[in-house]
Amino acid sequence: MKKVLVATAVLAAFSASAFAAAVPVTNINVGETKVAAEYSLSKKTAQDTKRKDGFGVSAQQGLSDTLAAQYSFNKVRRTGADIKDHQLAGAYAVHPNVNVYGAGTYVDMGPKQSGFGYQAGVIGHTQLADKIEGFAKIGFGNDIKGTYQLGASYGLRPDVDLNVYYQYDKYSMNQNKTDVKGLHAGVGYSF
Repeated sequence: MKKVLVATAVLAAFSASAFAAAVPVTNINVGETKVAAEYSLSKKTAQDTKRKDGFGVSAQQGLSDTLAAQYSFNKVRRTGADIKDHQLAGAYAVHPNVNVYGAGTYVDMGPKQSGFGYQAGVIGHTQLADKIEGFAKIGFGNDIKGTYQLGASYGLRPDVDLNVYYQYDKYSMNQNKTDVKGLHAGVGYSF
């Protein structure tokens, strides 16, 4: 019950915020819940000459030693209509340092520019130093989204990690194409 209340409070606090993406599922532990808030330091979209910033949230749950689920909400502020991106993903550990994932997405890019899609990809992760884990993610989907991500997490405490990463997303919805890229930083809490 405590896990549900904490996860609900974090997601509610940030769900109406601006933009960021989610750190990919790396280490999978059965029964472990992780909530995270991300801040986009310098987000650039194809339609904007000025850089934007904002927030995003995610929650993940370890279902077994090799399977986890993750939900993320991202909102990209841009000139005209914002991009609202919901993703529900399942990650499966095929190797101690490699996970594959599949996801369903719902993207809203403004009037008559929304829809459901899918994405699949691979996540690589490895220990770079004591308390520092590096990760890379690549994902491809239908006409809605393609993702590239490279970053690192620092274990501040056993239940708290800090992360920083660069991400590039490609959106394409009903002839409306947008590239979004930028640097992200965030914090995750596991319980």
